[in-house]
Amino acid sequence: MTSPKNLEIDLPCGVFYDLTNLILDLNGTLTVDGNFIDGVEERLQELSKLLNVYLLTADTLQTADGILDRLQKRAAITVHKLESGRGDIQKLIFLEKLGREHTAAIGNGYNDALMLKEAALGICVIGPEGASTEAMLASRAVFLNICDALDIFLKTNRMIATLRK
Repeated sequence: MTSPKNLEIDLPCGVFYDLTNLILDLNGTLTVDGNFIDGVEERLQELSKLLNVYLLTADTLQTADGILDRLQKRAAITVHKLESGRGDIQKLIFLEKLGREHTAAIGNGYNDALMLKEAALGICVIGPEGASTEAMLASRAVFLNICDALDIFLKTNRMIATLRK
């Protein structure tokens, strides 16, 4: 019998994260021009052993199917394509369905801000495509590299320096 995925992080300041899900924006966060940033795929593979991992995308570059095929060979990751229209609202609804209190989220765009603000732990990445001010202000932490942001879940002691009060 497999155990449910769960990552518990107990910071020394009394902040406790009980995470089961990780939502990731695809374009601009994990990819640049439709291609994964170096090191992302390996980290997603490791993270999928710890958490339920969901990639959300409007599929602007029409790369979601190829990415899904590539990832599913290596990791248990779900790709969810957004409908046209308000991506920010769709991402928030997706978060709420999973349960915001047990979900971390990583993004960089204006359409990620609501999701980042409402997640148990929202993280913004200022990558090669930049980041919106709204996404940065809605997050608990900001990183310049997606691999560093993903590593905070793989090496949880790094969270202590960044997130303790």
